[in-house]
Amino acid sequence: MRTRLRLVILCASIVLCVVSPGVARQTENAETGVIACRVMEAHTSANPSATVIVFHQQHKEDGPHLGAVLENHSGERMEIQAGGAAWTAVTIFRLRTCFGRGLMVLPPGGPEMKDGATFLLRIPGSVVKN
Repeated sequence: MRTRLRLVILCASIVLCVVSPGVARQTENAETGVIACRVMEAHTSANPSATVIVFHQQHKEDGPHLGAVLENHSGERMEIQAGGAAWTAVTIFRLRTCFGRGLMVLPPGGPEMKDGATFLLRIPGSVVKN
């Protein structure tokens, strides 16, 4: 009986240690309005000058939050920060045919983004906590 109780406590402790960081990150992101994202595909056109990016969340546990943001803010202006550079205004769209994926349109002169690059997406009206 004691051995079984110890085993149950050990298993519960392991689960809490593994789940807690993801839950903490998701809660923090919801509070700050910032989601870490990753570029899946980046395409740049010279004429007209534009860059379009297909992206998704960098951390799996942020998927539901990003999905809700894309659904509620598709076609709206947001801001991204790539590589510690200044925040840049972009327009995002929800890709209805690709669950949890977004399409971002970067303005000319925006940060250079390549496949696999990471960036922070800031939700309108949110404040970044340092």
